[in-house]
Amino acid sequence: IDINMGCPVGKVVKSGDGSALMKTPDLAAKIIESVVHAVDVPVTVKFRKGFDKGNINAVPFAEMCESAGAAAIAVHGRTRAQMYAGQADWDIIRDVKRAVRIPVFANGDVWTAEDAEHILRYTGADAALIGRGSFGNPWLFAQGNALLAGEKVPPLPPLRARMEEALGQITTACSLKGEKIAILEARKQLCWYLRGVSHAGYYKQQIVSMNTLTDAEKIVRGIQRDLR
Repeated sequence: IDINMGCPVGKVVKSGDGSALMKTPDLAAKIIESVVHAVDVPVTVKFRKGFDKGNINAVPFAEMCESAGAAAIAVHGRTRAQMYAGQADWDIIRDVKRAVRIPVFANGDVWTAEDAEHILRYTGADAALIGRGSFGNPWLFAQGNALLAGEKVPPLPPLRARMEEALGQITTACSLKGEKIAILEARKQLCWYLRGVSHAGYYKQQIVSMNTLTDAEKIVRGIQRDLR
């Protein structure tokens, strides 16, 4: 079970949850302890550098998580106030790693396989967490693992194959969430797969107005036909 004490979303923070818990470490400790005692599986905790620049407390927060029974922790190198702006602070992740004995997962600004290798080497963390870097690029995980294993990094698949993967993702989402919600979410997700693709403007306009899985299928087929 992973407890997310790093979520920066306003409606979550307003209720005292997510990254707001970094301002109430005693409450956070009670939550972790309660979950640890209630379940028979490992409990992990994700949090941030701190709440804002005046409250940088990742190291003592990490120590608290360890004392409360967390099996591992993940640290994002930005404050809640930063959201996702600016550059992630990998130094604070390194400081956390040096302060605790449990595994530490490093998170923030991992966009390429080389970034994954770099953040692990720089911080000494036990694993790299990839978030936004994988949006539209789920192949990043295999690329990172290959580099870390000393193997040749596989290239990004051709656009046709990438779009087929995207359509599969949308189709699965429709079966799990229902078509209406899945397609609304796919308006953003499908555009991620077109990052860096030349002359994709026309299809991006089509994507943001699609309403059905059939619309998505037609757009994907058009992209496969017209773009490279």
